[in-house]
Amino acid sequence: MNSMDNTVTSVLAALGGSVIGATTPVLSNFVLQRSLTQRELTNREIVQREELYSEFIRQGTACYAQLLAQSLENIDEIVAMYALVNRIRLFASSSVLDAAEAFVKKLVEKFGDKSMSIEQIKSVALEQHADPLNDFALKCRAELREVYDRATWQRK
Repeated sequence: MNSMDNTVTSVLAALGGSVIGATTPVLSNFVLQRSLTQRELTNREIVQREELYSEFIRQGTACYAQLLAQSLENIDEIVAMYALVNRIRLFASSSVLDAAEAFVKKLVEKFGDKSMSIEQIKSVALEQHADPLNDFALKCRAELREVYDRATWQRK
């Protein structure tokens, strides 16, 4: 009987070792693949945000400059800015969204104002904190830093 117990124990130990040995690479591969997928998604999110925020800044700057010189001929450029705000709304933090909305509100308020002279534009440009997109850019940088940090943390 004792010999039978030892045989069963040996067989069970061998089977258990085989099962553990066989599942370890599978589990390890699953964890590695999951980590790579998560990193890829985070990197894609970062690129998407950078491109959209850059587009908003580029288009917003051009639109604002046109408004200062009163060369904005129709409201289509402002409508395009609202479209960008709505794209930002899809995934941005509330602080970035608030800054984007505040900028577009400034554009709407300036629309229809009287044309500024070159001297007035120069004076406004030289004022401290004259950049109307500064708040938006700083909030984007902070948000992207958080996403970068999250991506770095996931790699560890």
